[in-house]
Amino acid sequence: MPYLQIDVPGNYSAAVKRELATRLCTLYARVMETQLWRPNIGIRELGENNLFHLGPNGLEAVTMVLGDIRRGRPAAQRLALAQGIVDICVETLKVPRSSVLAEFTQHYGDEIYRDGTWAEDWDPKEATAK
Repeated sequence: MPYLQIDVPGNYSAAVKRELATRLCTLYARVMETQLWRPNIGIRELGENNLFHLGPNGLEAVTMVLGDIRRGRPAAQRLALAQGIVDICVETLKVPRSSVLAEFTQHYGDEIYRDGTWAEDWDPKEATAK
């Protein structure tokens, strides 16, 4: 935790996926004020004609980002993360801005198992920890 799962309606090279993951990890650590090693990124290539929503002009392909994060950050901080995620997806995946959707689910630390124990709730002191 955190875990960002990116569902994409296409296929991408390993280099593009690695760039996407690196940029998202860096963004997450900076915006969410935590250590760089915490974020986990999953990229699921669902392929063409497998991921849609119904837009004003009919069925549209979308890129869906689902984020499981620790509870505790204000809405403005989560909004900044969502905006950064959209920017990175547009730049890296070459998809239209309007087609990138992001949703977050917040969890208490004791719902997250890592390194042999429960995670701690998020604390602003993480911004300066390594």
